[in-house]
Amino acid sequence: MQTKRLYREGKRVEGEHSLTALAEHRASANCTAWVDLTLDEEGALDELATLLDLHQLAVEDARSHLERPRLARFDSHLLLTLSASECDEEGTVEISRLTAFILPGILITVHEDRFPIDAVATRLDDNEELSTYGVPWLVWALLDIVVDSHTDSVERLDEVIEALSDGLFSERPDTSEVQRRAFTLRRSVSKLRHATLPLKEVITLLIHQGEEEVAPELHPYFADVGDHAGLAADWSETLADHISTAIETSIALQGNKMNEIMKKVTGWAAIIAVPTAITGFFGMNVDFPGHDQVEGLIASITLVIGSSVVLYIVFKRRDWL
Repeated sequence: MQTKRLYREGKRVEGEHSLTALAEHRASANCTAWVDLTLDEEGALDELATLLDLHQLAVEDARSHLERPRLARFDSHLLLTLSASECDEEGTVEISRLTAFILPGILITVHEDRFPIDAVATRLDDNEELSTYGVPWLVWALLDIVVDSHTDSVERLDEVIEALSDGLFSERPDTSEVQRRAFTLRRSVSKLRHATLPLKEVITLLIHQGEEEVAPELHPYFADVGDHAGLAADWSETLADHISTAIETSIALQGNKMNEIMKKVTGWAAIIAVPTAITGFFGMNVDFPGHDQVEGLIASITLVIGSSVVLYIVFKRRDWL
């Protein structure tokens, strides 16, 4: 579904606007236009590419699903690629892309279905008094929503990873399930890192290399978004370390548990071995004191029970059982 907006002198111009009209209005003083498309609206994108002389490579990039966040310069416009994120309760992160063509007086965005474009529209409505600053204001709203999505994702991932770490030391942890979730979370953190790490540099480039000069009044807004983007990037790096630590701890605990099991098995084997040796001695086909007598039976039973009890007490005190 297309979103088409026109702002003039700080006010939104209501009504329907054709793509041709918006392309023409961008040359007017005090006018700012925004056109938003989904990936399946290829005809509208081709029409805009013709009207605004968008570079063919930039249009191809807008239709790609593999681009990472970046800012590219073409002869007539800038191409901004962003990725928003969404994290569910299990810690699975989904990434949705948006490509923006930044031109004087007009911003064109092409997004995937999951991208929170409605939140961008709401952010613009809530800050309409800034519309006099033109396209940079539109770009700021995009960046603000994207960075907010990453901040929400890292917060939720942090909670999920903390819960996973706490579960490592439960009485009977499911080691295989813990490791499976840890590797799933590692993939999610990796997606977040790829989406957040380039953002601060992109924001810096936008301020200094934009098609329209960013007004000094907007610098604090971009600086705030840049700080939040840096925080999200640093946080994602920290989460990657936490996941690695959780996996290493799980493996170490599994090894310790195996050692405990082997220690107990060895202790019981020793307890069983001594009675076996005693009964083997008394079962020899040779005469010995007490052979074929009740006293010999009593002596053998006493030795078996006594040695087993002594070994059990010794191993128990040394925490081998």
